[in-house]
Amino acid sequence: ASCSVFLILVNKTISMSFPFAWTVVALQNTGTILCSTFLHLYGKVILRQLKPHQVLPLLIDAVLLVVVLLSSFKALEEVSVPLYVVIRNTVPFLTAVCERVALKKPMDMMLIVALLITFLGTVLYSVTDFTIRYNGAIYAISNAVLVAGMCTYERYLMTSANLGMSAIDINFHRVVLSMPMIFVLGYFEGFPGTLLDLAARRYEAALVASSAVAAFGIGTLLLALQGEVSATTIQVANVAYKCATTVVSRLTHPSELTIAGVIGYCICTSGVLTYTLTRGRAAKKDK
Repeated sequence: ASCSVFLILVNKTISMSFPFAWTVVALQNTGTILCSTFLHLYGKVILRQLKPHQVLPLLIDAVLLVVVLLSSFKALEEVSVPLYVVIRNTVPFLTAVCERVALKKPMDMMLIVALLITFLGTVLYSVTDFTIRYNGAIYAISNAVLVAGMCTYERYLMTSANLGMSAIDINFHRVVLSMPMIFVLGYFEGFPGTLLDLAARRYEAALVASSAVAAFGIGTLLLALQGEVSATTIQVANVAYKCATTVVSRLTHPSELTIAGVIGYCICTSGVLTYTLTRGRAAKKDK
């Protein structure tokens, strides 16, 4: 959660003064590769060589990762942090729908009720956010849908795909497989020349370096959780860090906020909490 809060706020800060998203992503992914390799060399983890049957599933995950990163950076460039968080609050329910379709997990009436409450709060907040831009909203919504799909797919990789890989293995190899795509996209924005521009900005360079460590932590820990709990549960657990992100962002990235916007945010959060508080009872009924 700490890594997630930090990474969202840092990426928002970086996007405001250094608009070269793929350069940032390339450096963050390089940090993941270096951290994983360091832990492997010192015997803390074991990185296994990728086998032929593992390449395609991880290549798909790598493509999803690149698209999710693109939509996330574009959204943070265009919308306020609170609006980004509100839209991302729909991810648990989108994930539940994906799990229902792909993994045949059941849905119940309380999930639908909670989804409607969250949707109402999201709409109310969105129409009162005067900083919103059409493109930013599209990117933020697309990001929520893509995150839900990727979370469900990674749940499948960790539990049903029989890959025989640990969380750090999957995170390492998907990042490695994504690097050629990221370098190509970075080339069109001026990479590697943008590295010289970043080197001249000590503050932004320090933020990028620290965000690389956070990106490694998020990727590895999230994949480890996929093997232990459902993808929907993970996304519901994100509510706490999203609230923390919103509170901190009021200090680091202040934006105009109306009373109706506050009400919309509370309604949206209550929808997610409605889902969370009814999960235990639903699980008991299933048994």
